[in-house]
Amino acid sequence: MPRFVLNDENVINSYGFKIPTAGIYLGRFNANPVMLDGHWNSNDSVIGKWKDIEISNGNLSAETVFNLKDPKAKSISEKVDDDFIKSASMGVAFKREDLQMVNGELTLTKCELLEASIVAIPSNANALKLYVDGKALTEFDVQTLCLSVAQNAPDDIETPPVQQLQTENTMLKLSELAFLALGFAEFTKEASETEINKAVLALKKSKEDAETKLTAAELKLSALEDKEKTEQLALSTKLVDDAVASGRITADKKQSFLDLAAQNFDLAKSTIESIPAKKSLAAEVKTIPGVEGITKMEDFQKLSLDEQIAFKADHPEAYQLILKS
Repeated sequence: MPRFVLNDENVINSYGFKIPTAGIYLGRFNANPVMLDGHWNSNDSVIGKWKDIEISNGNLSAETVFNLKDPKAKSISEKVDDDFIKSASMGVAFKREDLQMVNGELTLTKCELLEASIVAIPSNANALKLYVDGKALTEFDVQTLCLSVAQNAPDDIETPPVQQLQTENTMLKLSELAFLALGFAEFTKEASETEINKAVLALKKSKEDAETKLTAAELKLSALEDKEKTEQLALSTKLVDDAVASGRITADKKQSFLDLAAQNFDLAKSTIESIPAKKSLAAEVKTIPGVEGITKMEDFQKLSLDEQIAFKADHPEAYQLILKS
């Protein structure tokens, strides 16, 4: 049976990058070497399998085994035998970060071979089927990804011309608003795929930069708000603790005033300040002349009977305060 080269690591594919054969993982493919018709992933498109898979001189190749009981597969097999079809193509899955610039060339350093298909035109952009995160990439997806890698390569690395990433420099038409949104001059009617791809990437980068700045601003604002809340809580706690200590409010009202201060500090402060501080018995007694040192019942009882009678008669207000102590 004919042997097909599935990958030649020395050849740049139609998307503008190479795939080193050593970087192709074959575990799943060796277990299920399915052959599809033109990368169509359906049971009806399975036309056979591959055997004698081997790597030699940087080439990955395999022999065909067609399902000759299937009319479609039999027809394709005959076209292969008669040299009307000579091409095969890989369907590979990869991670975006594995598409890199290596020695100035776009290179898919690692990937996994999922299937290999018989194709009519290997140089066609759709001949190589690419998957990322289980999703098949469109031609535009792949071109945009390649362009992004090339543009973000370090300045000291020579990058391939952008046109190498294009199958053809097709002129595209968009609405005037779409062109304006992409940064084109006013009244632009059409632009090449290369120009539009660059504009899309620039818009994407601008969006990402704006999101980064917004996130940083939000974090800074959150930190300032947290600091302000901490300082406000400290002020509220001191205000209420001082109010309890001065007798303006009782301890059982502390939490209510803390809640009020959290909602409206100025209102809580003015409310507390409007409540007169409670004077201690000693302070009140000391304001009455002639009774210094007698501020509680214990002091009063130390007086002689005559002194007690005189105290009651001369200082009735002080005596009432002592009785309340």
